[in-house]
Amino acid sequence: FSIQVMGTEFYTEQGDMRQIREVSLPVPRGNIYDRNGEPLAISTPMVSVGVDPSKLINQISRLGQLAEVLSLDEEKLNELVVNKQDKKFIYIKRRIPPYMADSVKALNINGVEFRQEFKRYYPTYEIMPQLIGFTDANDVGKEGIENTYDKQLSGTSGRKQVMQDRKGNVIRDVKEITEAQAGEDLYLSIDRRLQYVAYKALKTAVHSRKAEKGAAIVMDAMTGEILAMASQPSYNPNNISGESIAGMRNRALHDMYEPGSVIKPFTMVAALLSGKFDEDSMIDTTPFEVDGYEFSDARNYGEIDMETVLGKSSNIGTAKIALSLEKEHLWNTFKLFGFGSSTNSGIVGESIGNIEHYNQWSNSRHANISFGYGLQVTTLQLATAYAAIANKGRWRSPTYLKGNIKQDKAIIDPDIARRVSLMLENVVTEQNTGKKARIEGYSVAGKTGTAIMAEKGGYSNKYIASFVGYAPAKEPRLIVAISIVDPKGDEYGGGAVAAPVFKTIMQDSLRILNISPDLENETQNFKAKEVANG
Repeated sequence: FSIQVMGTEFYTEQGDMRQIREVSLPVPRGNIYDRNGEPLAISTPMVSVGVDPSKLINQISRLGQLAEVLSLDEEKLNELVVNKQDKKFIYIKRRIPPYMADSVKALNINGVEFRQEFKRYYPTYEIMPQLIGFTDANDVGKEGIENTYDKQLSGTSGRKQVMQDRKGNVIRDVKEITEAQAGEDLYLSIDRRLQYVAYKALKTAVHSRKAEKGAAIVMDAMTGEILAMASQPSYNPNNISGESIAGMRNRALHDMYEPGSVIKPFTMVAALLSGKFDEDSMIDTTPFEVDGYEFSDARNYGEIDMETVLGKSSNIGTAKIALSLEKEHLWNTFKLFGFGSSTNSGIVGESIGNIEHYNQWSNSRHANISFGYGLQVTTLQLATAYAAIANKGRWRSPTYLKGNIKQDKAIIDPDIARRVSLMLENVVTEQNTGKKARIEGYSVAGKTGTAIMAEKGGYSNKYIASFVGYAPAKEPRLIVAISIVDPKGDEYGGGAVAAPVFKTIMQDSLRILNISPDLENETQNFKAKEVANG
């Protein structure tokens, strides 16, 4: 009798052991929010369906029902089960809604198993996927914030023992082996409202100009926080396909290009730092040759002061100023503002641009670099460099995380920054190249750029139009940087193509953030000029 009882207990225990399984405890990925708590990326609970082919091999006739509920190809499902019958588990459908999983459970097929997982959802769709990034089939971050902060967002799955019946259904939990740690939530510096403004304005410009691509950045001038970063073309991260690849690149921090005239303010900084020039220094802008290359402007401005050189965007004037400076001095000034180095914004894969050492410069390269050829920059580098002028000569790395303000450093004397800022205000006036960037009631400082695109073997007939500036210029709050590649049509310059985009984004951002006008007494004059100009 005792032997019989012991045998029964033994086999009962063995039966339980066969039904006890160790399973993973999935955890939701941390959510990503904008600075105001608006969701940018969230994880929703889903169910993944898998099968044990060794159990299904004797139930081939039931695979048709399973395929129908899951919208799978029955023939391919049959083939999978037959070819993988030595396996204990394979997924057949990842991340389906719970209601669909319930329909599968109702089929009551032995060997079909269910695992809880989470699916990433991006409520902003194509408005900012290049910055946020996306996750792969295993919920691992790919690109952008999702990739850079994958460890914090992912958390750690736990493990537990469960008792299952013969069909693989969980009867009860047995014990927890390791505790699950949920992923951390992230609060970005991004303002979803400003992001939409930047996205819409950039998309409208790129499409209307039939341009190849473009980028737009809005940055807090005082803290370096990125408030918006838009790229075109774009894609929907909730529905990734082969066509999405072209839209995945973050044009604002990955694309390098010769900037053209938006670099000129930094040549002016170098000139003022040298002590050889001031704003009133007169420059002869008659065309001239260097190393056999002729330098000319759209028109001959004759002898003009340095402020007008910047206002009219004279390549000749800028080149003559630069050639009177030591190559090392100009190179050092550009390096001070971060050109040729990472901004240390924190995003994986940020391009550092390129500016070759001054020892390699010919005289013509020396001249060309002064007005934006012979070096490569990113739109983010330009925004960060202009922020240093706006911030009284203090340079600070940008950040994408709310409140993660990085230590700034003094790179030039505040008075020189102030003087260059006044020169940049002069650019945005009726008679100069930045007139289409003017905003009623606000002082605006900025610079246009129109660069011929380089291609293999020389230069093309394509252009990059850009504008970088800030407002209110008297007490800067926002930096906006725009670059648009290969706009089509009669207008292709920074003043015609990029400056209006800057204006739209800046004026809407100032309004949304309730930043008060600083030129209220000049509003009537502005309106009068607008009426006079039609």
